[in-house]
Amino acid sequence: MAQTATKTNGTTKTPEPSTPSDSEALSEQIKTLRGDVSALAELVGDIGKRRGAEYKAAGEAKAQEMRGKGEDALHEAGMRVAQLENDARGQIQANPFQAIGLAAAVGFLIGYIGSRR
Repeated sequence: MAQTATKTNGTTKTPEPSTPSDSEALSEQIKTLRGDVSALAELVGDIGKRRGAEYKAAGEAKAQEMRGKGEDALHEAGMRVAQLENDARGQIQANPFQAIGLAAAVGFLIGYIGSRR
């Protein structure tokens, strides 16, 4: 733009350089803010995805650990049941009449309790 000097009341006044209007400046700032907000939202999304993956991996590791502990406990319980079964079999073979009497007494007790209902 060409600048021209104007005379007013005997003084020479040069016009100010052309500046963008307030609405144009505001529009540029809003455009910059939108870009910043978009970048911030993308960054927050990336952080969320990364943390989600970390938590998922930690959860899967904990689940695997608990599954291993459960399998160990199940195996140990199976071994205990087998041991109790062997002990009971040994007791029955050592004292067969006592085992029959005990079984009859337990059967009578269960029948008595069941008939009262």
